[in-house]
Amino acid sequence: MFKGRIDSSVLRECVDAVLAVVDEARLKIGESAWKVRAVDPANVALVDLELKREAFSEFSLGPEKEQKEKEKEFVVGVPFDKLREVLRWCKDEVALSIEEDKMTVESSAYTFTLNLLSADAVRKELKIPSLNFSTKVAMDAVEFNKVLKAAEKISDMMAIGVQNESFFVEAEGDMETMRYSLHKDELMHLSGSDCRSLFSLEYLAAMAKGISSETLTLFIGTDYPLKMEFEIAEGFGKVIYLLAPRIEAE
Repeated sequence: MFKGRIDSSVLRECVDAVLAVVDEARLKIGESAWKVRAVDPANVALVDLELKREAFSEFSLGPEKEQKEKEKEFVVGVPFDKLREVLRWCKDEVALSIEEDKMTVESSAYTFTLNLLSADAVRKELKIPSLNFSTKVAMDAVEFNKVLKAAEKISDMMAIGVQNESFFVEAEGDMETMRYSLHKDELMHLSGSDCRSLFSLEYLAAMAKGISSETLTLFIGTDYPLKMEFEIAEGFGKVIYLLAPRIEAE
């Protein structure tokens, strides 16, 4: 059993980050953090979230945890889409109580009880593959979101890469093309070699909705997965997205 208190806006940040990839997932609650790792049904996108106990004003594992000394984590299946609907009515801090089959959310005069899923009924997490990215870029997250919206007007795919010390995004449609480019000096960070990979804008746009940080870090390669990383909960949490590339025809 878990009991805790957390700002509702922080909890919404976490829920939105997960919903960018899946509607339901296994939540692991340990002594030091909440953790979620899930892959979408098509095995194209992955979300990996960690929310440290320092993000909570209260954080405790109940008697059930203490009785299972060998069990390091309390795992439940959470319908994050349903939880997001509940959080629409919550302001300021919320009190949480989580048992094996239900979650109680209290905020002001409201008390919501959410039925949870059996952890065994939710797809188990996959290991994050070992990846060696050639390039790292850090930029303004709002600006990246604007670029995605512009690219969506042109195509359903978008190329991301680095060329001659400039980060670029390209989209090509039947009648139009778009190229966005920022030199290393205009970015927060750029290191590595030239590269280029193609990605689905449908997935990228969904992930962008889950990004709440001001800074977004991208890890890129050539015909390689995209890794996006950002902080949540004022630095007491972190989210990683992985997206498989679309291989361009030669």
